[in-house]
Amino acid sequence: MPKENEKQRIFTRRALIFGGLQVAAFSTLAARLAYLQFIKAKEYATLSENNRIKLQLISPERGQILDRFGVPMATNEKNYRLFLDYSAMNQQTFRSTVDALHTLIPLSDKKLKTLKSTRVSTASMPEMLREHLSWEEVSLIELHMLELAGVYIDTGQIRHYPFADKAAHLIGYVGSVSEDEVSDDEPLLRLPDFKIGKNGVEKMLEDSLRGTAGIRQLEVNVHGVPVREIGKKPSIPGGAARLTIDSRLQEYTANLVKDQSAGVVVMDVDTGNVLTLVSMPGFDPDAFSKVIANDYWKALSTDKKAPLLNKAISGQYPPGSTFKLMVGLAGFEAKTIHPDTTVFCPGQFYLGDHKFNCWKQGGHGTVNFRKAIEQSCDTFFYTIGDRVGIEGFAKMARRFGLGDVENIGIIGEKPGVIPDPDWKMQHYKQRWSGGDTINCAIGQGYVLATPLQLAVMTARIVNGGYAVVPRLFVPPGEEKPAFDPIRIDSTLLDEACDAMSSVCNEQGGTAYAHRIAEPRFAMGGKTGTSQVRKLIREGMDQNLLPWEYRHHALFVGFAPVDKPKYAVCVAVEHGGGGASAAAPVARDVLLKIQQLDEDARDEKAPVNGKTSG
Repeated sequence: MPKENEKQRIFTRRALIFGGLQVAAFSTLAARLAYLQFIKAKEYATLSENNRIKLQLISPERGQILDRFGVPMATNEKNYRLFLDYSAMNQQTFRSTVDALHTLIPLSDKKLKTLKSTRVSTASMPEMLREHLSWEEVSLIELHMLELAGVYIDTGQIRHYPFADKAAHLIGYVGSVSEDEVSDDEPLLRLPDFKIGKNGVEKMLEDSLRGTAGIRQLEVNVHGVPVREIGKKPSIPGGAARLTIDSRLQEYTANLVKDQSAGVVVMDVDTGNVLTLVSMPGFDPDAFSKVIANDYWKALSTDKKAPLLNKAISGQYPPGSTFKLMVGLAGFEAKTIHPDTTVFCPGQFYLGDHKFNCWKQGGHGTVNFRKAIEQSCDTFFYTIGDRVGIEGFAKMARRFGLGDVENIGIIGEKPGVIPDPDWKMQHYKQRWSGGDTINCAIGQGYVLATPLQLAVMTARIVNGGYAVVPRLFVPPGEEKPAFDPIRIDSTLLDEACDAMSSVCNEQGGTAYAHRIAEPRFAMGGKTGTSQVRKLIREGMDQNLLPWEYRHHALFVGFAPVDKPKYAVCVAVEHGGGGASAAAPVARDVLLKIQQLDEDARDEKAPVNGKTSG
């Protein structure tokens, strides 16, 4: 009996233990089910929804770039693109999709080889296989879409530049996003083949031109093929940018210098509005929006005329005789000279026993400031520069915009060089010499300036002495900004303007042969010729030299003479002479902009009490 009782107790204890384990197991399972069913219900419902709902970013349309009158200078064209989404397939369906796709739209051997070696992953980003598809190719793919897991067509955009190379450096171009430009905060940048501004205005206004991405909700089947669109948040296009540029003048100017290596800037002397910013030769910005051909890139990068360099803002040249205006104004302000001060030019100037030649053999005789500017007498400015000293005319040059960037906003702008003793010690570990001063007094030696800076210098001289700043955009409601006065005696500026007028409008002036004959359009200016290397023999014909050894040709000018409105700088690399190569371009450009203005006024003139246009 005791043994039976003992067996009963053991059985009962084991049953209780087993029952307890069962209760614990069922309790744990029930708790887990309750946790999943109630507490985590929303999360798993979302995960379940994502198994059949796919979110797809929609690229925004890039904003247009317009000239001052609303003429498009950068716009968009439709671009049908073929994409492959790896996240929507496994390795087997991927291979069958590639084979099927190749029978419909032939892929290059290189692309086919790359695809066949690809290992798909749900984390992989979609890849663009082809772009610029024809409508027939798009239709063929759409017809067989159910057989092509992960394949989709995207109607993208491709940037188009109507003015091509004539505004390439100004407008810039777009290109693919590089690794260091990718941002976690901007998923758009991770989209395959998304393009961003790389240069010019395109890069400068990237944030406003880009726009905001939209989102498309797609229902997909088990193979990842979209079945229908169930929701959409449209993208927001980028904003249009209106420049101060006159596209008519831009195109006209570019055609004038199309066979030269040149930079040209035209600006309004009162507002700072840049009307033309030309650098030639240029390049085809449309080619950069696609995959640029190796041969084309090599041709651009090896061309001795440097078509990739924006000469208007990045070309740094000795300003030559255009710089004499700064030396003369410094002499006036320091009271080292006055308008009637004369210097005798025998054709050379001596500093100690070192001789500095004037460009004219035999000299100019006795000249004052006006005649020295008109005939570009070097000896006069050797003398004045020696009296004023480098610190005096360097300070004047900086007040008129030389030696520093103008912050126009386009990348690559160079500051030029306005040297002084500290600059030379810092860069060359040498002391400044009297000969350095003499060379700088005629815009040679260490002095460097860009065409944009020289246009600003001219504008500040002729607008009454206001520190006008160049700009490519006009903020809303700000037609004419208030610029600080340079604080220089206006009579001194009048002397400079009068002298520049005589350069073009007095017989004997260096640009008289290229003047504007119509009095109401008459221009003033200053020629400049900067030496690239010292010639063995004075007076050597520039045309006999290799192109890269010839002098640079420069001209700064303004018009009309009686009430200056426009300033221009023309720099022709290795053009030979400012009077022969640069002055004719400046004349034609200044005449053109004034004629365009006159035509616009005529269109708006009242006719029988009504305004036309």
